Parts: sequence; C-alpha cells; structure tokens
Amino acid sequence: MDKIIALTRQQREAILQHLTANQVQALSEFTRYAMLSRFHTHHYLKQTDWEFQGMVIDPWYQRQHDHLGDNLYCDCGRRLKNQFILRSRTSGRQLFLGISHFQQHASIPQKVAREIQAGINEINLYMDSILLAYQAGRRFPQKIFQFVVDQQGFKNHEGTILYQRCNLFSRVDLPLHQRDYQDLQTLYHQLKQGVTHRLTKKEIKKLRVDIATDWRQVDQQITMFNYLLRQHGLTVQDLHRVKSNSINYALQRRKTRFFISDYKQLLALTLTKARSQLAIKLRQLSFYVQTCEEVSAAKILCEQAIQILLAHKTTSGHSHFYGIKEAKKLTEKLMINN
Repeated sequence: MDKIIALTRQQREAILQHLTANQVQALSEFTRYAMLSRFHTHHYLKQTDWEFQGMVIDPWYQRQHDHLGDNLYCDCGRRLKNQFILRSRTSGRQLFLGISHFQQHASIPQKVAREIQAGINEINLYMDSILLAYQAGRRFPQKIFQFVVDQQGFKNHEGTILYQRCNLFSRVDLPLHQRDYQDLQTLYHQLKQGVTHRLTKKEIKKLRVDIATDWRQVDQQITMFNYLLRQHGLTVQDLHRVKSNSINYALQRRKTRFFISDYKQLLALTLTKARSQLAIKLRQLSFYVQTCEEVSAAKILCEQAIQILLAHKTTSGHSHFYGIKEAKKLTEKLMINN
C-alpha cells in the first residue's frame, strides 16, 4: 500500500508557487470534478430541502499576494476556496456557502457536512500526492499516453475519468497520481502485446453512467452561467433568447434536432447516441464561454468551463455564429451596468 502523506497548508502553498497558471487551473478542475462526482454518487443532500447545483473553486486561494482572479465568498461574507451552490427545492432560493456553514445557513445536519468534508480531505490527499510527485521531478508520461491514443486504446472509454485527467494533465505536463499512472501503464502494455478487449454489458452500462455524469456536470456549469446572467440584470426574455441561441449553436450541422434535457435520458440511449449528446452539451457550453468571455463577473466560470472542454479534447473556439453575436450584444448591457 502506498504511504499517504498529507501536506500542510504552507507546504502545499510552497509547491503551488512553482506551478504555472495553467497547471494550477488544471489541478483546480481535477479537484472540482472529483467533488462533483462525489455529490452525484453519494447523494449527500437527498434527505434535505436542498439540491446541489454546482461548485466553484478559487485556484488562486493559496496565493494571497499575487491572486490572479476574483475572490469567492460565502453568503456570510467569508472568503472561500471552495464555494458550494445550493438551491431550495421548495422556494427556489439559492445559497453560496462554504462547507463550514451548511448547518448554519441551510440547516443541513452536521453529520452530512462532516461526510462532505471527509470527501474534500480525501481529494486533497490525492492532490497532495500529485504535488509531491511534481516536486520530486516527475512529469506527465507523454510517450505512453500518445501511444495509447494512437492505438485507439481509449476508444469507447472517452467518458472515463482516466482519459479526461490525461487530457487535462498532458497539456500542462503534470504527473498522474500513482494509481492513474498504473492504469495507463496496464493499458499501454495490453496494446503492446496486441490484446484487444471487447466490452461486456456491465462495462457498457458503466460507460453510459460515466457519460451521464459528465453530461450532468456540464449542464450544471451552464446553469451557473444562466444564473449569473440573470443575477446581473439580464431580463427573463433576453435570457430565454440566450438559451435558445445556445441550443441552436449546439445543434449546428447536426442531422437531427434531438436534444435531451435530463441526464437520466442518457441511460436509455446507445453508447453512440449518448456520446453524441455529450458532444452537443459540450458545444453548448462553448457557446457560453464565447458569449461571456468579456463579462468580468463570469471570469471564474469561463476558466472552469475551458478546463472542462480541455478535459474532453474540445476547445471553445471563436465562432461567427449569429446567435453568439446576438448573445454578446445582450451581455454588453451587463458590462455597462456593472
């Protein structure tokens, strides 16, 4: 068993100072994705009035003297590293909270808050091992990863966390966690030996669930964009126009207008159709990045969205689509008024 080493805040900050901005953002997205996955699989808030709507991480929280972005705050005014967004099932009210204030502001049982904190601690340990590996001189195994990609080793596995983490870390040359590295090596050696694997029904079901989880997280990011635009003064009518344009953009050049509205619908689709719906959702997310890239209040959301797109081998691009131009004109009002 690998020895688990937890870094102190000072030790973590010292290593982070040596990372580039892109590396810090990639680590932040890894942490956020892992936490979102926990919320979706553990159903922490199932017995409460609240539903989890999203999470924002300040990648520069540790850099007090050279903070590159906007700070995140709890509704009580306290500065946060991890901001959780909750929505009341009965009233629709939204809260922006740090984990320590779940009970105080949302009356969420302390036991649930402790379970969530335990999940955060576990993810932090995982991240610490990556930072220690980086400090020791390890970097991303580009040759092994490229061989696996060239041999189509990730075919039908594009929705796996390993593939997305490899996409994210390969761009910024961060080392993989030891378990991820071992999984990549196993795949590499299988391909070297000419071993091909036929998916079982159980594996197909698992891949479909992975794709549904991905779709759900992308959808939550889009929801946060829409909420931000509404909170900063975009009218209901204008927001409806933005949403409509985003769907038209996502379906551009598609032979069908099939567009799912709930992640559960993915579970009944074939793998091919499920992957197609995820690709459509990612394109919809890129619409919001292009639309909001000049809205200062959306800076953190745009950075997170870009990391999501990179993890899926997708870029936001710069389209001349009329719907994006129209949406930008609508958001220009926000830039003037805020």
